[in-house]
Amino acid sequence: MKNIPTYNQFINESYDVTRYYHGSTDKRLEGKNGIHIGTELAATQALEARIGVPAIGKWDGKREYGKTLLAGKKTLHALEKQGKWCVTGYNAGRDVPEDDYYPTQREEVATYSDATKVSMKSKPIVFPVKIIGPMTNTVSKPHGDTRANSMMIRALKSGNAKSGFYYKNEGEDVGSISAVVPDKTFLEII
Repeated sequence: MKNIPTYNQFINESYDVTRYYHGSTDKRLEGKNGIHIGTELAATQALEARIGVPAIGKWDGKREYGKTLLAGKKTLHALEKQGKWCVTGYNAGRDVPEDDYYPTQREEVATYSDATKVSMKSKPIVFPVKIIGPMTNTVSKPHGDTRANSMMIRALKSGNAKSGFYYKNEGEDVGSISAVVPDKTFLEII
């Protein structure tokens, strides 16, 4: 199983670009500004920035969020020294404890982009998907990250979102190719 390549790898080599990943708190395909998919690393980094990094292991859909020990500042900084990109989003909040903690022990609560609180009973997971809907551009000609996102938001607001966009990541898994699609009908869970 190959991850989606960075743009430079794609140009120089041949890859299977049919498998992407999405990180979710409940294995649903939803998104106010489209649904973002990318490499397994990009999806993991996006999910962890939204809800926190598990102190041990990964989000596998089996652990209840509110009962999962999250990485505190000491663990986050140790992970960063090992090369893991993680001190961002929820992990960089004003009240991240020094030691590992449970989400219920923190004043700041993880939320979705629409400010809805993440359920403590959710079971976060990163899972593979396949694009089955039309795309405006190709993997070999991706848009910039910001441009693809603004184009999707504009298309959704105008009611004219009929295709997705590939883009080169500037945030998660920098340089990899991701995509944003209008809704779940554009994707199939593998």
